[in-house]
Amino acid sequence: MQLKWIKRNKYKIIAFIIGLYVVADVVMHKGLTRVMLPKNFPAYKIDNSFPENKNVLLNTDKNWVIGIDTKEMMNKVLIESSGIEIDVYFDLKKNIFDVHHDADNSTGLNLESQLAIYKQRGLKASIWIDLKNLDDSNCSSAATVLSDLRTKYDLTNKVLVESKRADLLKVFSDSGFFTSYYTPMFNPYSISDDEIKHWVDSLSLIITISKVNALSGYYFQYPFLHHYFPNYPILTWAPRDKFSLVNYFSRKKISGKKEIFILL
Repeated sequence: MQLKWIKRNKYKIIAFIIGLYVVADVVMHKGLTRVMLPKNFPAYKIDNSFPENKNVLLNTDKNWVIGIDTKEMMNKVLIESSGIEIDVYFDLKKNIFDVHHDADNSTGLNLESQLAIYKQRGLKASIWIDLKNLDDSNCSSAATVLSDLRTKYDLTNKVLVESKRADLLKVFSDSGFFTSYYTPMFNPYSISDDEIKHWVDSLSLIITISKVNALSGYYFQYPFLHHYFPNYPILTWAPRDKFSLVNYFSRKKISGKKEIFILL
């Protein structure tokens, strides 16, 4: 009897299961869902000037590979990849870039070792350097070392330097590197209009006195960044979940936006 009922109502059951999956998917990825919907930001008058420098970054495909922080991962990078991201800390005493993501989790790997694999494999990808500890004491030395590596490994117009210190990126901009300001973490979808105005004013002040080429932020920040700073290309990152339709369509939408220069 039960089997007959299931057979008679199989399409309804399938539709119910699909509906349940979609609801669960939306709930689990509500942040991505919000980004797929239009957002009306308050109108504030700010300086919408263009970036001061015209440094170039070669980029044939905005979908880049995140976190190439081990030799194993560098060896897995596809030959046709347009770009890769590497997390680094500059060691002022050793005058090298350590490759690792978390500040207290050094693996002993340095950037030149990664670049040696890059060269040996014949990779052509551009490289996003997430410089996590840039400060007043190391910015000049870091720029010098990175300039030397750029020359040694033939990376002209293939290196992007990102930091939370927009002011200190000037030395990299002046050295011909494409630079991006890693904006502070805030969620424009969950704050008041007054808080939005605070962030607009704060970021505007920093950006207009810097020489960065682009702005970086989480996927839920990119609509805000583009709305208030439309002349700056946006670098962003979003989660990857191959079992999520919301994730698939949200990444597809983000990638399709002309203001998005790179999506990790």
